Amino acid sequence: MDNTLWDGVVCDSTNGLLRPDALRALRTLTRRGILHAVASRGEWSWTADTLQRHGLHAAFGTVEVGWGRKSAAITRIATHLGIPLDAVGYIDAEPLERSEVAHALPQVRCYAGRHVDVLADLQEFRAPITNAPPPTSPMGFAHISAQ
Repeated sequence: MDNTLWDGVVCDSTNGLLRPDALRALRTLTRRGILHAVASRGEWSWTADTLQRHGLHAAFGTVEVGWGRKSAAITRIATHLGIPLDAVGYIDAEPLERSEVAHALPQVRCYAGRHVDVLADLQEFRAPITNAPPPTSPMGFAHISAQ
């Protein structure tokens, strides 16, 4: 959520102003039937309060906030929502977090937070789910396995 859905890091001394491009992407993907969940590092109450304050808590099927590995949170989220890991897309502003997830869960597609404005334009968020791998995105990069 930090530096992806909102600017800065949410803590007791920051407000976490929403990023308009991220909010547009969230709403567009929701209209397409994409499920959203939170896998965030930090204090649960701060993140939950910020989501409530912006009226966004209901936009997420489940919220995982804590201090453990993001890959573990994503695995719990997928199990809770009943979706396979190869149907999961993960977006984070931090390269280290994306690297940890890509290494632990190579079937999960990882996206940089700075690209949130084009997520809705990517083929993998438009096409019906199939067993075929997604085509290379219009941005010129493909999902690269961490193995």
